[in-house]
Amino acid sequence: MPFLQKSYESLDTLAEAIGQAIRAPITIENRHHQLIAYSTHPDSTDPARIATIIGRRVPEAVIEDLWESGILQNVIDRDEPVVIPARLSVGLGERAAVVIKQQDEVLGYIWSLARTHPFSEQELTVLQEGANIAKKLLMTIAMHERRIDAELERFFLDILATPTLSLSQHERLNEIAPIAVASRLTVIDCLQPITPQFAERLFYVLATQQAIEVVLQAIDGQQLLVWHYMKSELSEEETALVEWAERFEAQLGDKFPEAEPRLGISRRFFESETIYHAAEEARRVTSLRRKFPLELAAARAFEQIGIYQLVPDLARLIGLRLETHPTLERLHAYDHAHQTELVTTLEWYFYFDGNVKQVAAHLHIHPNTVLYRVRRIEELTQITRVSLPERAAIYLAIKAGQYRQDD
Repeated sequence: MPFLQKSYESLDTLAEAIGQAIRAPITIENRHHQLIAYSTHPDSTDPARIATIIGRRVPEAVIEDLWESGILQNVIDRDEPVVIPARLSVGLGERAAVVIKQQDEVLGYIWSLARTHPFSEQELTVLQEGANIAKKLLMTIAMHERRIDAELERFFLDILATPTLSLSQHERLNEIAPIAVASRLTVIDCLQPITPQFAERLFYVLATQQAIEVVLQAIDGQQLLVWHYMKSELSEEETALVEWAERFEAQLGDKFPEAEPRLGISRRFFESETIYHAAEEARRVTSLRRKFPLELAAARAFEQIGIYQLVPDLARLIGLRLETHPTLERLHAYDHAHQTELVTTLEWYFYFDGNVKQVAAHLHIHPNTVLYRVRRIEELTQITRVSLPERAAIYLAIKAGQYRQDD
């Protein structure tokens, strides 16, 4: 027999009805674990529920724990409610959960906090009924959100396509993001096209990132572009960004290893007029990280790539005048004539700041071989006598030549 009404005016009234029927606190979340309804609860409840209600979304640590343990995937795969043992390490008491789905599309979840006695079959049946009722309400919400998301995505791609914004675009941006904050433009670059199914999974992972607030997002070929800002204080923004980017990229790599996602993050910007250039900076970071995976393995933000940010421009200039640095020309000619690797040795000698042992280990040669090659380089170029700026220019010329070859 049914234990609930067939329909409810709102998810809040549904959550309260389910809670009264099984005498337990109830929360209803959307597919991104954002809280959309919850019932009343007694004074005694667990930290995870309190944090969810205060933050209006499930804490990131809880979601990560449920994914890593396989619990959340089990909830999604099953049509009936799942009883979940306590996860005290993340403040989660014993629960029952049921997914709300339309065919294979996840719309949300219903969670029930456990009491002092186990869930009965009747109570689990009530949760299942609640999921069926909530599906109708969430489908309406999801359709509305999809229309809004599609319209915002088109608008975001339009403003990223030109360095000059129109008056109407300015006005719309002021409606979307009226407060000037330290924004960033992040590009998530993948090695495969982002299909609608892949996009949904990417959006899900992005939505669980509690360190950032997303303003706009859009798919462009093999890239997900995200305009966001850190929730930290401005004085701590840079440190928080680096910590978040490292954690987020590792998370993406674990979930989508075949796509090999790489982050590229622009410098901070405070005015919407600079968003086009911010996207160019972010794309430059991902492009350079693909070209130089070892040298830029730990660099995700534009500030972190240092002088590499000049490499694409220098490569273009080299292409225009069809020559590189005179010192490199001399070493390339010697390598070609004598089948040596002086340019490669010099490249890594600069990279490892003259540490012969590190150069030898990287090139898989004996340190004495490195020393011999360096002496030969000095004989040909007097490299030790040139200034630091000129040595930097030579190193940049080497990388620019590699950048052009890869293209």
